[in-house]
Amino acid sequence: MIRIAAGVLAASMLAAGCGAGGTSRVTVDSPAPPPQTDSVQPEPEDAPEARPGDPEPAEAAPAAAAMPDTAAAAATPAPAAPAAGDDLPDLAATPGGLNYPPAVRIGAQVDDVRTEPGEIVVQVGDSLATDEDYSVVAYDTDGEPVRGVRILSSIDSRFAIVEEGFIKGLEEGDTELRMAIRVPPASGTGPPEIRTFTAPVRVVGAPVVSLEIEDSGVRFLTGSVVQLHARALADDGSVRETVAVTWTSNRRRLATVDAHGFVRGIRPGDAIITAAVEGIEATFALTVEEDPVASVEVTGASRARTGDVIRFEAVPRDAEGGELGDIAVDFTVASFQERANMGASVYPDGAFVAERPGLYRIAATAGGSTGQAFIEVVERGVEHEVHVVGRGAGGEHPTSDLWAFTGVDGRDYVYTGTHLGGQRMLAWDVTDPANPILTDYVEVDARVVNDVKVNSRGTVAVITREGASDRRNGIVVLDLTDPAHPVVADTYTDELTGGVHNVFFSGDILYAIHNGTFDVHILDLSDPTDVEEVGRWGIESRGKYLHDIWVLDGMAYVSYWNDGVYILDAGDGRWGGTPTEPVEVSHLAYPEGNTHFAYPYTNADGHRYLFVGDEIFDCEDCISRNAVPGDGSRGFVHILDLEDPENLREVARYEVPEAGAHNLWIEDDRMYVAYYQAGLRVVDVSGELRGDLYRQGREMAWLPTGSPDARVPNSPMAWGPQPFKGHVFVSDMHSGLWVVRVEPKNRAPVS
Repeated sequence: MIRIAAGVLAASMLAAGCGAGGTSRVTVDSPAPPPQTDSVQPEPEDAPEARPGDPEPAEAAPAAAAMPDTAAAAATPAPAAPAAGDDLPDLAATPGGLNYPPAVRIGAQVDDVRTEPGEIVVQVGDSLATDEDYSVVAYDTDGEPVRGVRILSSIDSRFAIVEEGFIKGLEEGDTELRMAIRVPPASGTGPPEIRTFTAPVRVVGAPVVSLEIEDSGVRFLTGSVVQLHARALADDGSVRETVAVTWTSNRRRLATVDAHGFVRGIRPGDAIITAAVEGIEATFALTVEEDPVASVEVTGASRARTGDVIRFEAVPRDAEGGELGDIAVDFTVASFQERANMGASVYPDGAFVAERPGLYRIAATAGGSTGQAFIEVVERGVEHEVHVVGRGAGGEHPTSDLWAFTGVDGRDYVYTGTHLGGQRMLAWDVTDPANPILTDYVEVDARVVNDVKVNSRGTVAVITREGASDRRNGIVVLDLTDPAHPVVADTYTDELTGGVHNVFFSGDILYAIHNGTFDVHILDLSDPTDVEEVGRWGIESRGKYLHDIWVLDGMAYVSYWNDGVYILDAGDGRWGGTPTEPVEVSHLAYPEGNTHFAYPYTNADGHRYLFVGDEIFDCEDCISRNAVPGDGSRGFVHILDLEDPENLREVARYEVPEAGAHNLWIEDDRMYVAYYQAGLRVVDVSGELRGDLYRQGREMAWLPTGSPDARVPNSPMAWGPQPFKGHVFVSDMHSGLWVVRVEPKNRAPVS
């Protein structure tokens, strides 16, 4: 996860490119500590602050305008600043200091910022409300509360988050709440300085009410080691994933058990293993048998490429060569290379994958016997090159998402959105990919046109609006009778005034992601001039934030930020869902949170995966987005096994260490990732996937999408890719539209 240093918290006040950086913090006014109830006049509002995570400070916007991917910060009505001049520090020595907003000037009085209670304890899955369940208070050197100070709070941890004014517990563990205030700079000129403070936060699980030890289904043999697992159920019906289990054996001469539940058979006989969690106990009776295994036969491929998943099978046999069943087998891997990182893994099911070339030994142990096999691993050899075919300049405003399609006139087009005051959707004719031509644009009342989608017939497009001056955002429907010059057919704002961040077409149904309700609004666009809401779907979660949706073959994949990815039956029918009344199939949340985008894909070998991207900002160790230290993006692509949609499990990842993933697209077993500061990445996703694809040499090619003539020169900020008719179109926030081809190395590009 990201570390935010004290000096870097200032960067978190910058506005976000796409992601909801705001979900990691909340702004409050420092109240008096409980039980003080002094009544004072409201404090004058500060000038609008930039939102966290944006590539550059945003222009001033209407107070209620929803910014892209920025969940509204919970501003708690607070006791006001003292009247002008009352109890303010002497700023005579800081010229210009009185020009700072009152909350900043008052910050000079603050000696400490603390929480009440001193340690915040939250249960996994629960949320604590600011100024209801806990408070954040600023104090002066005399220990008296300082009111009217704006305090920015954030948590940088996989254990908890600050979201919409709540601290939400994600996973058991200890973390800290970071609190920042703005104060006049010592020099008296320039922007306010940032001072930071911390308070401990402990995340606990729900109380355990029952415990069971799962039967491993294998025999316990003398000399063998078998791990037992305890399943703890909490009073809310959930399974406690992280619990401290105490293991004991009643007959240690026959069987021992260690702190991790590994049982070692010593001598034949019966024993009872006991597990205890929070005073709740469970027992497991076992019989240790004399070891009958005389040999272990190991079979598998003898040669592979890095990244290939190879299955090894181990068969325990008795002295007569007969096959033995129900015997636990432990796989291990060893390398013959003299290097610190061996670069290979073997899983409990015998699946092997290597990150580095070399000779490896696979050993399988059953009882007291071990068998082995050898495999030679060579380079994957999928290197390609990215050739730039054409460019479309982005202009003075950042470029957002894109959509490539063939128009009803038979020509090819790409539509791109704009960010941070752009207000426009640009129409590009890309029939000649080497020469994109800007044919027209549609200008709307919005600070951000984040997303653009075109229906499958190429007759209707929808663009999203955020930050409208009249605070009525919604969507704009475009008639594409002349796709080079789209015209507005309708503007729909009913129940969508809070802003729409992303949309997706499925036939005549449009799924819209609303920043106000954080629900999926389902719209009927069969008549583009008369849009109607025909359904809605959302989760019940305090502090929820909804980012994106993708629909394919009657299944919808919804990215619910820290609540994870949700799979819906939206017309598939196996779970009773319809396009207008979706039904949840399953969901999966992971500690990193910030679930931003999900893309389902079945590769040529029939393996079904869900590729899920994170979006996390304010990374000190990552490449900067705007030459501002600590403002980098971090996040990676989680790869989930989708073979059983009801039981999602993460099996692999793709992670560029110094940057952050954004949107992606997969075609012909190639994953194209717009990886923000790391540009366009092209990844081989053929075959079975396990482990870290980046380290396995599955990356085929990459292109830094920075340019000397960009609005931020030589600074890649790739937003979205789309393969289309042999080319890949990429939007970059700083440099605009790119048209590229991916070719094998040493092969001349074809335009």
